[in-house]
Amino acid sequence: MKELYIFDFDGTLVDSYRDSIKFFNITLEQFNLPTFDMDVEGLDYQIFREFIHEQIKGIEEEFMQQFALNYKDSPQVNTYLYEGVYEVIEELQNRGITLAICSNREQKNLEELVKNFFNGISFKYISGTVNEKYCKPDPHRINEIIKNENIKKEKILYFGDKVADIEAAKAAGIDMILVTYGQGNDEAYSDSYPLKHIDNAKEILEF
Repeated sequence: MKELYIFDFDGTLVDSYRDSIKFFNITLEQFNLPTFDMDVEGLDYQIFREFIHEQIKGIEEEFMQQFALNYKDSPQVNTYLYEGVYEVIEELQNRGITLAICSNREQKNLEELVKNFFNGISFKYISGTVNEKYCKPDPHRINEIIKNENIKKEKILYFGDKVADIEAAKAAGIDMILVTYGQGNDEAYSDSYPLKHIDNAKEILEF
């Protein structure tokens, strides 16, 4: 039986891609770079990430620092919990599962959103980035959670939606479930490492 569930945040617990694109475009304008103007409904998020990487070549650190400032200090009104997520996490808590989040979102902003969205839920670990360090697929922060919890790896289950989540779980040596309702793509869905793909949050309770 699994005892520790670690969740990615964006694309797994919350639908945030509209706000993400909005604040990337604001930052692109500040750097006098072309903005992303494709229809975001039904968008393969990998297309957007590739667009951003192409635009900011050579200025990645400076750009991402400004993006982080724009993003974390502004209302994120188009970020929502995926359907059923709160009820699922609440049920896992009732079952005595230890809950953790490992996200590439900035730590302070992550803590604020978790507080807003998950009032009444006690995540034992809320791990975001500080100064863009140890971003997934680097398994460093997942390994920190495992070390601090002092738990066997076979007792852990990780949930994520992207290739970076798969690679981080694989590097950490833990089982993972891929959610297909988030920001993943065909590359992630064709990877053989995840134990299973799930199409909605309620399926999390099956594990």
